[in-house]
Amino acid sequence: MALRPRTFRSPRSARPATQQHVEIPEQSLLRIPVEELLSFVTEVFAAHDVPRARARIAAEAICHGDLTGNPRIGLAGLTRTYLPLLESRQVRPRAEPLVIADRGAAALVDCRRALGLWAVSDAMDSAVLRAGRYGVGLVSLRGVNAFGRAGHHAGRALPHGMIGLVLATGGERNTVREGVNPLGMAAPGGAYPAFVFDLDAAGLDGPAPATAGLMLLVEVFAGLLSGVEDHDHDTGLFVMAIAPTALRSADGFYRAASALFGSLLGWDDGAPIRYPGWREAEHLEQCQALGVPIDVHLYRELAALATDLHLPLPQGS
Repeated sequence: MALRPRTFRSPRSARPATQQHVEIPEQSLLRIPVEELLSFVTEVFAAHDVPRARARIAAEAICHGDLTGNPRIGLAGLTRTYLPLLESRQVRPRAEPLVIADRGAAALVDCRRALGLWAVSDAMDSAVLRAGRYGVGLVSLRGVNAFGRAGHHAGRALPHGMIGLVLATGGERNTVREGVNPLGMAAPGGAYPAFVFDLDAAGLDGPAPATAGLMLLVEVFAGLLSGVEDHDHDTGLFVMAIAPTALRSADGFYRAASALFGSLLGWDDGAPIRYPGWREAEHLEQCQALGVPIDVHLYRELAALATDLHLPLPQGS
C-alpha cells in the first residue's frame, strides 16, 4: 500500500512546532544552493535519529535525482517514502550491519534494516577498499529497504578510478519488486564524463528473451548470493567495485575509455547524440553554479517539515 505524505514531528522534541514565516516566490521552480540543500536534508535525517555521518551520506543519495535532472526519483521521496519508513520503524536508523562471511575480496552482510540510502553506499565504499587490495571487491547485502538509485551508489567508485556495479532484487523469487531500482553501473569516461547507467523496473518490460535473461542475471547475483529468497519483503543487493589498474596501466585504461565513449558522440538531424551520464554531468554542473531546481510544491513540503522539526529552511531564489 502506498504511503501518503504526512507531517512528521521530531522524535527529539515534544515542543509544539512554531510557524516560520517563509516567503515563497510565485515561480514554479526555485533554486537552492547545493550545500544548503544537502545540509538541510542531513539535519532532517539526523532529527529522526540517523547518526550524522550516515545522515549526510543518505542526503547525498536522495538528492542525487534532483542534482542530475531526475527530480521524480529524488527529494520528492523524502516525505513519501523514507520518513514514513523511519517513523514506522521499518527502517532502524542506528542498526549496525552484521558481517556474516568475509573472504577478503568478498563479503556477505545483513544490514538489519539499516537505512538503505546509507547502507548501499557504505557497501560500495567497502567494495572499493577491497578492490584496492585485491583488484575486485564484492559485497552481497540483504536486510535493506528503499535505497534510492543504484547508479548513485555505483558512482561512489568513480573518484577512485574504479568501475562500480550495483544489482538489486526483491524478496519474491524471479521478480523485481516494485520500486526497486535493479541495476546501476558507473565507469570512468576517460577524457569525457563518466558513464552512469541506471535501469529501473520499467526498463525490464522489454522484449523477451533479453528481458528474461536480464532478470535472471539480476536474480542470480543479487538474490541467490545474498540469500534474500529466505527473507520475506526483503531486498538483496550485489555491490561490486573493479580496479582496472589491477589488470592494466592507468594511462592505457584512460586512453581506451576516452576512445570508447568519444566514439559514441555525434549528431543526428541537429540533435546531439550522448551516452548515459553525459546530460546528468551537465545538469550537476548547472546545479553547482546556479543552485538545485526545486518544484514550488516540493518546497512547500520542505517548509512544513522545517517548521515541524524546528530547522532553518534553505532559502530559494
